[in-house]
Amino acid sequence: MAATRAEWPRSRSSRSARTLRRLEGLRPRLDRNGRLVVAARSVRSFAFGLNAVALGLYLADSGLSAAETGWVLSAALVGTMGLTLLIALRGDRLGRRRVLVAGCALMSLAALIPILGTNALALGAIALSGMVSITSNESTGLHTIDQALLPGTVAAADRTAAFAFYNVMAALASSLGALALGPLLGVASLLGLTGPDAYAPAFVSYALLGLVAMGLATRLDGRAEVAAAPVDQAGGGSVELGRAGGLRRSRSVVLRLSALFSLDSFAGSLAVPAFLAYWFSTRFDARPEAVGALFFAGGLLTAISFPFAVWLARRVGLIRTMVFTHIPASVFLICMAIVPWLPAAAVLFLARAALSSMDVPRASPTRWRPLILPSGLLRRASPASPGAAPRSEGPRSPGRCSCHSASACR
Repeated sequence: MAATRAEWPRSRSSRSARTLRRLEGLRPRLDRNGRLVVAARSVRSFAFGLNAVALGLYLADSGLSAAETGWVLSAALVGTMGLTLLIALRGDRLGRRRVLVAGCALMSLAALIPILGTNALALGAIALSGMVSITSNESTGLHTIDQALLPGTVAAADRTAAFAFYNVMAALASSLGALALGPLLGVASLLGLTGPDAYAPAFVSYALLGLVAMGLATRLDGRAEVAAAPVDQAGGGSVELGRAGGLRRSRSVVLRLSALFSLDSFAGSLAVPAFLAYWFSTRFDARPEAVGALFFAGGLLTAISFPFAVWLARRVGLIRTMVFTHIPASVFLICMAIVPWLPAAAVLFLARAALSSMDVPRASPTRWRPLILPSGLLRRASPASPGAAPRSEGPRSPGRCSCHSASACR
């Protein structure tokens, strides 16, 4: 009995040591570029979470017709799609740092929104820049540069943890951005701004945050760029890449996944956060502060769903995780359009937020990438990346091929 009692401290200490080792394994060891990438993404996500809610409520209060509102939101989607395709096809040739800096600079155009007032044509023209976000999750194409950079900033064993950390930080920042709308409206009240003008501090904050993200992007060093030619690590020679973004053997898989995720993205583009904020305001006359708090809670649930999705996928499989979370999420969205009460719609919105991002292959690139790419090809992604076009969560920027043999890319 005494020996058993003596073993208790040892067992407790061993359990504590195992727990510490697990927690240490969850923290990626990012280099300087990696930390800058995550920081810049967090700043952009905070801004996008703020702008997605503010723009929807601004359109609701501006007196624009439904058709004019649809034009502005559609122009924003077309702009992000065009920017994503440009980055996918020319991002590395233009230079990754230049693309990140230019994209963040374009965010400053949002400061013109209060000046333009209710001119739908001018608002649509600004939205076509691709950087006036209407989604709380970044869909501008800049994240494709991030995700091409990130694997090179950590050891191979830490790549999954790095992507998980990157996604969770972005989701949390986006949630805080939505919550920040309330205090900014308080600032507008102190300044005597009313009606649509009350959202001017939010748009100016979005523009300033773009400048902060631009400053972080300028601090990336030369390792962020791509070498002139892919190198075969085994033989030292150049690797011949296929015309479809370096993919030959996996082209059919890429096409099928692209079709699947493009359909999902098209459906998702019909219920972007900016439109949902507009809908809550016009349908239920919800207060802006309440809408911001609701999107904050939804963002937190989305962030929590990422690690839970990984846990669930390990037990039931990737496909089942996607199917059995997306079906109820879609049902909740349908019910939101039917219920006549704001509290019921809010509960359905939160339930959807908890499930709609649990399609693990989309939420974590490291989950679906092995289906497409050989194990070593972690820095290149195809222009036919899943979900590229409709919601602009598109292809990763082509990068350096680190395959161990040239034949792996064929």
